[in-house]
Amino acid sequence: MTKTDDHNQKPLNVLHIITGLRFGGAEKLLYLTCKYLQRGYESRVKIVYFDPYAPMKKLFDEAGLMTELIPINLLIIPRLIRLIAEGNYQIIHTHLIHADIIGRTAAICTRLFHKYQIFTTVHDVGLFRWYPRFFFRIVRCIDRMQSCPRYSHVIAISQSVREILILNEHIKSHKIEVLYNAVEIPETLTRKNETGVKIRCLYIGRLVKEKNLPCLLEAMLLLREEPVELTIVGEGTEEESLKALAGTLGISGSVQFVPATLETGQYYSSHDVFILPSSLEGLGIVILEAFGFGLPVIGSNVHGIRELLAENRGLLFDVNDARGLATQIETLVTNPQLRIEYGRRGHDYVIKNHDICVYVRRLHDIYHLALVANGKQILQ
Repeated sequence: MTKTDDHNQKPLNVLHIITGLRFGGAEKLLYLTCKYLQRGYESRVKIVYFDPYAPMKKLFDEAGLMTELIPINLLIIPRLIRLIAEGNYQIIHTHLIHADIIGRTAAICTRLFHKYQIFTTVHDVGLFRWYPRFFFRIVRCIDRMQSCPRYSHVIAISQSVREILILNEHIKSHKIEVLYNAVEIPETLTRKNETGVKIRCLYIGRLVKEKNLPCLLEAMLLLREEPVELTIVGEGTEEESLKALAGTLGISGSVQFVPATLETGQYYSSHDVFILPSSLEGLGIVILEAFGFGLPVIGSNVHGIRELLAENRGLLFDVNDARGLATQIETLVTNPQLRIEYGRRGHDYVIKNHDICVYVRRLHDIYHLALVANGKQILQ
């Protein structure tokens, strides 16, 4: 796409629809996107979400962003249709599977009377693996039908996600724009290991099946004689089973579970190594956050992680290979200079390629180009 002239662009009226505002990469990215769109481009932004449990809503409120909860029930689509019809929006942008389906259905129902563009960001193409097969088939059938209109646009968070969408979901390549995840980068690096003796490993994220945390705990068992500690920050359906597994393995003394928090910077800055053992990943935003704090990263060799750790920016291990993970951890434990080098490479990379200001500027351009290309520009 050709970049548009910023001086000719006027503020946009954008509605973002997301499944929920829990702790997660998609939610973090949406928060930063909306904050910078509203602050840097004077756009009018509103966020609709479905899940009443919304710990990240506090951040949206503090940034002065408009949010509205519409719970999932029989009235959700009529309520969304009314909201869209009354909002005079130019862009409808959906995130995560439930919002993609419900939000785009409501948007398509009003599309004949309101000339906006519909966008969907695909954050994770592997989500359906955890749903029953019949549900998967129904949802994908609806999703494919809704991807067909020429006014529908798809944003993939990585090149690997784009390739999967083309091969598996049969979405036309020209409809897909790759826009890599981005983060706010700390102005200064203030990393400090408070223990000084043991190497402190860190995981931040949801405690769910696809994050494959039992593999990480099994690796910690193999390293029980090494000066290594692990902190797991997050919440999710697997929390109690993971705590029980740590107890069964006899490693509770070296593994600390910390509740999910909005203040993750204190953990990045006080640890030595970041680990993401996922069995599937769109593009791990927590890796970018770790890079921003100069942390070396170890990740599983899957799409979305492999892409970030390419060109020797981090260490990889095969999925479910606890011994391989333990070996990579031991490599960094025994080589402080290597930790520093990987941390520097990651930090340089995230500054050059994943700054949120650059991300939002490009997204703003993509919005405008879509409006212009379809002859539907109704800027006020």
